[in-house]
Amino acid sequence: MDEGVSFPKVSVRRLPVVDAAPIPAGGGQLMTEAGMLTQVVNGDHIQLVVLLEFRADAEHLRGNHVHYQKREMLYLISGRLRGEYLDLDTGIRYQVDVRPGDLVTVDPRCAHAYAPLEDSLALDLSSLPYDSSDTIPYCLTEDSAG
Repeated sequence: MDEGVSFPKVSVRRLPVVDAAPIPAGGGQLMTEAGMLTQVVNGDHIQLVVLLEFRADAEHLRGNHVHYQKREMLYLISGRLRGEYLDLDTGIRYQVDVRPGDLVTVDPRCAHAYAPLEDSLALDLSSLPYDSSDTIPYCLTEDSAG
């Protein structure tokens, strides 16, 4: 998935890697002699940033829930994940393998779960602060990380 995929309530796009500034307005990765600089978001008002660890040997998935207000973004730093999504309005299911450098955007009313294909690290970002009443359990896929 070099150019990304898009469904009505889920988009996955690979942040481009550039050799020189400026980084594209929608985010990107700048390779320098000192290492990679990744600009995940620029211009959005972010109120929540969470670092997520996904362990390949975990017995439970991350996710298996839905938000009715929150639009969230997941940026995969390392590893590989399989994302499962269900649009609650249309009943359409999606499955996407997420790789490092991918930015996944999940709109409200889209149930989602992530299974690690290997140990992984990701950032979860949202323009809304965390609200436990907006994280509703939804059994999208069996609760097994493998």
